[in-house]
Amino acid sequence: MKPLNQPERHTRLWQFSLLYLLALLVPLGASYYLFSNSSIADENARLKRELDQTHQEQALLTTRLDTLTQHLQRIDGIDLRMMAESNPNVRSVLLLKNQDYNNAIAARLSELRNDTAQMQVPAHRLVARNVLRDFDLYRSTRNSIDVLRQEVTKSGEGARGSERLVSELASAKQEASSAKQQVVTLQAALAAASARGGGGGGGGGGTQVVAPPSSNAKLLIELLRDQVAFAEADCQRQRALDHKPRSKERRQLLESSRTAFIQILQDPATDDLKQSIEQTLAPINVELGREPRFFGLLR
Repeated sequence: MKPLNQPERHTRLWQFSLLYLLALLVPLGASYYLFSNSSIADENARLKRELDQTHQEQALLTTRLDTLTQHLQRIDGIDLRMMAESNPNVRSVLLLKNQDYNNAIAARLSELRNDTAQMQVPAHRLVARNVLRDFDLYRSTRNSIDVLRQEVTKSGEGARGSERLVSELASAKQEASSAKQQVVTLQAALAAASARGGGGGGGGGGTQVVAPPSSNAKLLIELLRDQVAFAEADCQRQRALDHKPRSKERRQLLESSRTAFIQILQDPATDDLKQSIEQTLAPINVELGREPRFFGLLR
């Protein structure tokens, strides 16, 4: 038995089938269009390349920064050792090591600059430039610290040299005072001997002759006088060394010392004293720009 509305049912069925097919074709066509388009694949490949490039640049930056950090740690350790070290030989070795690490940092920074020019990620270029700027500031500050440290070392050496010169000056003054006392004693002894000789001659009716001072005594007196003059001239030379190079006071003292040395050289008591004075005058003539002429008129 057939239903009464069979034609309507067939019509509705065909309408539903067509609507279903149309609804199904829309997502299928869209999916086909999306997945068959090569631009999406190209975009995925580009993103993958960028990701790989990012990983490579990050690894390179990490390596460079780790190397720089290790050098900084070594420099800090050497600085701490230098603060506690008083041996100048050890300090010089530590300074050489510090210089080597600073040179290594400069080489790594040069490599990082070359790498920065080839980086593709803007964030990595920015990080590298910030690191380069910071290390440039560090290097300039480090150079200032090294210069100040050298100045402090020179000041310490100058202070020790001044103390040594003061002690040498005091000893020279003592030697000069002792020599002066010996000269006075010998002169008094010679005067007493002459007086005794003169008095004895008067008592004998003038028949006795006064014995002149011996040649050894005269030579000893001349030697002591030259030693006193040498000690005074050397004191002036050591006082000049306490002043700054090329200063007016230093030059005046050296001129005075040179004049005193040359006066002794006009008639030195011994050849050893002459040689010693010539050796002492050599650096004075060099500093004053004078020719090494010791005899005759002063230049």
